[in-house]
Amino acid sequence: MKTLYLYLALLPLLSGCISDFTPEVKGVRGILVVDGMITGGESEFRISRSVGILDNLRENDTITDARVSVERSDGVLFEAWQDEKGVYKVRNGELDPGLSYRLNFALEGKSYQSTFLKPMFTPEIDSLSYQKRGREEPVTIHVSSHAGKDSPPYYRWSYKENWEVQSPLYANAREEGFGNIIWHNPYTSDNLYHCWVKDSSKILLIGTTEKLAENRLAEHKLFEISAADERLSVLYHVEISQMQIRKEAYDYFKMLQEEIERTGSIFSPVMSAGDNGNIFNISDPDELVIGYVEVTSSTRKGMYLSYEDDLYVPDKIIPCEIYPKDFNMGGLAWYQYPDSKTYPRCVDCRQGKATKERPSWWPNDHY
Repeated sequence: MKTLYLYLALLPLLSGCISDFTPEVKGVRGILVVDGMITGGESEFRISRSVGILDNLRENDTITDARVSVERSDGVLFEAWQDEKGVYKVRNGELDPGLSYRLNFALEGKSYQSTFLKPMFTPEIDSLSYQKRGREEPVTIHVSSHAGKDSPPYYRWSYKENWEVQSPLYANAREEGFGNIIWHNPYTSDNLYHCWVKDSSKILLIGTTEKLAENRLAEHKLFEISAADERLSVLYHVEISQMQIRKEAYDYFKMLQEEIERTGSIFSPVMSAGDNGNIFNISDPDELVIGYVEVTSSTRKGMYLSYEDDLYVPDKIIPCEIYPKDFNMGGLAWYQYPDSKTYPRCVDCRQGKATKERPSWWPNDHY
């Protein structure tokens, strides 16, 4: 019986799109953790090891040398490649309803498999919407969907985000190197006024309609964004992925979710987390492995939120004093060349995770 008391750190990071998930295990280090699911077209997985609670290491122990594949029940293997550190991608094609699929991976002379499962097929998302109850209240994101009465009433969601940010001031030029002036243009990438940020879900999003008369989700809340969050400051886009899952997968994810909500702590005791998963060491079934690999199609829908929707309520103002060009202070950047300067943070949008990498599909005409 693979029963352990686990201290799971960062459990909310389990998500349909790949994100970091590395439990801390009391007294034990190195338990395998698998995150991902087999979906139509392309599947993604991350394999890592838990971090011992007594260790100084607090970063992900990501595994980069596993041999990973998706196996179909007719014997066809789809080999994975590593797209980025520790992220394995597999082009397994559209899911065949008459066949079963499982994850295989080999590591350090050991072989692991998930349970063969036939695919679930997810209904389309009917609509996405948002709500805001008051001026300084958060914006909540909602999904609506419906399925037939014979379809499983269990769902999981993940999301990808892109948003635009702007520097507080628009500088007409910047200096690179010694005396090299680059003039800015908002309609080319030669400016530091417009930047973009991308991210993905870091929370476990599941839901069910099992207690409802119909298998229908009406404006089901997924997550919220603070009114002061920069995501709402210019233009925000979210793409929601919806996956229908079977009861066993739902029960597994629900157990993890309830522990997080119950304790409100980054360290949450969970019993027998491995027993409820479906990944096993072929030669040693008693080895504890954390994770559940579901087989399901995914449906997607996107939505924009604009500053024109009047959702953004900043809670602080960045001071941006303007100084004459010969002001005796080091570290200033040009504001209006050649006459005035200011602080770099006021004219350079590349703060935090923001970059000049504009999504090719972004709807406005500046760069």
